[in-house]
Amino acid sequence: MTQTAACYIRVSTDDQAEFSPDAQLRAIKEYAEKNNIELKNIYTDEGISGKSADKRPAFMEMIATAKSKPKQFDVILVHKFDRFARSREDSVVYKSLLKKEADIRVISVTENLGTEDKFTVILEAMLEAMAEYYSLNLADEVKKGMTEKAQRGEYQTTAPLGYEYADKKLVPVPKEAEFIRLIFNKFADKQMGLRSLAEYANNMGMKTKRGNKFENRTIEYILNNPVYIGKTRWTPTGKTKRNWNNPDSIIAQGDHEPIIQNDLWERVHEILKIQKEIHPKRAKQNAQTASWPKGLMRCGTCGSTLICFKNAYMQCNGYAKGSCGISHCVPTALL
Repeated sequence: MTQTAACYIRVSTDDQAEFSPDAQLRAIKEYAEKNNIELKNIYTDEGISGKSADKRPAFMEMIATAKSKPKQFDVILVHKFDRFARSREDSVVYKSLLKKEADIRVISVTENLGTEDKFTVILEAMLEAMAEYYSLNLADEVKKGMTEKAQRGEYQTTAPLGYEYADKKLVPVPKEAEFIRLIFNKFADKQMGLRSLAEYANNMGMKTKRGNKFENRTIEYILNNPVYIGKTRWTPTGKTKRNWNNPDSIIAQGDHEPIIQNDLWERVHEILKIQKEIHPKRAKQNAQTASWPKGLMRCGTCGSTLICFKNAYMQCNGYAKGSCGISHCVPTALL
């Protein structure tokens, strides 16, 4: 009797050519033909790590289809078990789910374990453990390499506003660099605050590197980015999350041309320090503030939702951040 199958193909950014989608599919088709299996569904996730199943859309679609009635296929074919999952937890959970709820087995076409018995269970578990070890070790090696680069002052992400890459080195973009200097000078001379500078940038028609409008937090990030004084910053534990003095961050002298002089940087940061002392992080809003309109009212200019602001009124979120030029607000006393 001919079995029907779905196949799952996954390619991550660190995979070699042998794991390309075409190579995996070719091996799966050859196996299916030799074993009298009809291949019906093909699911592919490209450029995605195998560690977390819920972040693989094609994988989750395949699982949902496998659980549907009537039964869509009898087995799932993969090139190797590590294509299905590199996490033993995910592998056990989803294989058990498939077997119990749909009587569907996962078969590796290049790791022939033979008939399903107690020894097969041990071999499969060993392969899964090796795949998870490889994934964890690879992550450690990548992080180790990035830490070494950070200590050498090499910039490791996309070029920030004011710079572009040339021969793998940051070089200033004249128009953008002039804008960065303008931002620093206006803040240092106390002409404009964060929100006013964001609105000013938007009125000039300036865009972020991603083509978005400026917000107050965008200006704050620029003023706290040491790349503009010729340094680099990288945080091995993750994003800075606006904690500019994160003790885990590695700040090193870079080999690129600075846009801002150190004395201007110091003036700006003295003002930022004073502002932080005067205006500490706001506490959570009073529970008595009307909250039912949240998400219901929108700004007629930019379409942003109106948010609670200082417990006194509902304010356009875009205006509060500097990306909208018109203040639309409603006193909370009227709600």
